[in-house]
Amino acid sequence: MIKTTIIASFSVVFTLLAGQTAQAIPVIAFEWTEGGPGNGTNSIHQSRHGVNGPVLADDFIAAASGKVVQVDWWGTAAQSSQFEITFHNDAGGVPAATPPSGGIDQQFVSSAGVDPDGDGVFFFSSPWQVLPTSLSLTSGNHYWFSVANFNFGWNWANAGPGGPTVGAESFTGVVSTGVGPNGGPHFGPWNPVLQPTGAKQDFAFRIWVDSAVPEPSILALLGIGLAGFGFSRNRKKLKG
Repeated sequence: MIKTTIIASFSVVFTLLAGQTAQAIPVIAFEWTEGGPGNGTNSIHQSRHGVNGPVLADDFIAAASGKVVQVDWWGTAAQSSQFEITFHNDAGGVPAATPPSGGIDQQFVSSAGVDPDGDGVFFFSSPWQVLPTSLSLTSGNHYWFSVANFNFGWNWANAGPGGPTVGAESFTGVVSTGVGPNGGPHFGPWNPVLQPTGAKQDFAFRIWVDSAVPEPSILALLGIGLAGFGFSRNRKKLKG
């Protein structure tokens, strides 16, 4: 009788769960900002979309899993609102040259940028088109993020002091001016870039993912199932 009660309790819960859907909530998988309003500085390194670049990239370790839904980055005023954003896997400290674009996901996005505090560091942001083939990050995995403007003269901002506020990173930023075996700088070769002092160069950016979590109603139903299980165990103890 006890086993029947337990099975019936979980049967009801999982039947109801089958009719529920997970709720996708945007969360930050990586964040290293320019240091906050009025504290940011732009790097000396330019990143440009084109056959010979130069194209910059910086590494990150994701703190959350899910499909990328938004990207944010900081830099100088841009002549063009069009940017080329590319994600790469890591290949031993440099971006992996994965065909056909050289990365694992690449999109062309539009962002005019804003500089509300007038310090010359502009904030750029764009939604990431979520497709069946779009990038899905895995928590703890190592990736590279690249951003390049469609015109000359755009510099990526320095990451602020203190390290990432979400996620982690390991390597200095890198740059590619080569055309690689398949054409385009995203195939490398990638070379390290440093600050004028010789210190490791990190850039300011943020990655958002849709992290699917159970609806509150799903959690409530699961609680009912567990409560039923506990009730049945208590009855068994009392009868014993």
